[in-house]
Amino acid sequence: MNRFFRYFRKTTVSFTILSVLILITWIADTSPAADRDKEYVAKQITNFKVDGNIREWDRAEVVPFDQLKDAGNQIPDPDDFTGSGRVAWNANDPTRIYFLVEITDDTLQDIHPANSMWWVDDSVEFMFDFDNNVTRDALVQWTLGANGKDLSAAGSSSNTEWIVVKNGNDYIYEVALDPTKQRGPNPGNDNKGKDFRAKDGLTVGFSFHMNDCENGGREHQIGWIAGQAWDPLSFGDLTFDKEFLDVEPSGKIALTWAAIKR
Repeated sequence: MNRFFRYFRKTTVSFTILSVLILITWIADTSPAADRDKEYVAKQITNFKVDGNIREWDRAEVVPFDQLKDAGNQIPDPDDFTGSGRVAWNANDPTRIYFLVEITDDTLQDIHPANSMWWVDDSVEFMFDFDNNVTRDALVQWTLGANGKDLSAAGSSSNTEWIVVKNGNDYIYEVALDPTKQRGPNPGNDNKGKDFRAKDGLTVGFSFHMNDCENGGREHQIGWIAGQAWDPLSFGDLTFDKEFLDVEPSGKIALTWAAIKR
């Protein structure tokens, strides 16, 4: 009889542990991160250089900036503002994320120093939910001025390698961000993403958008998805994929930027 009760207790403990593990898995699988409407795939680039020569980006998927965020009543006319962005990475450089942002803007406003009302100067913002917590308190923000000099929010010379190339009204931002390096004074959540390492299949929450400013104010904040800039549900799921952009496609079925989740 004692042997039976010992067996029964062991079985009960094992069942309890298994139930807890199943519950944890279920909670993870039904987390709020699943509520995001869009998923984006960043492919790998080899021999990436921040030099303004963007030929390595030719096959990267393009996201148009055509959705209003925190400012603006309507989408600006094309002769006033147009924009788009791309993202890539490389497994040999796993702590950095690469970006190309292309902007056409008829007026550049640059009236504030770095980390002082940067959102009222023309600038591009990169925002991350590294842990997919889908809470405002978990978000981290980088802001890069269109003047090619001002780094604000989490941006610092330690964690941002970038260049802005201007040709008339056309601006090209080529950027590499390293979340693991020392951050600027206004990052949002300074503790998130410090152990970031990109790898095949990793997904983080991500948004980027442009502050379009004129006449002393911000006329538009415009990006790839509508909604408040600090609303993590107005982000996409950025997924890192091992496929390389500078080789022929493997033929496998892959999601592309702005593909709606099924």
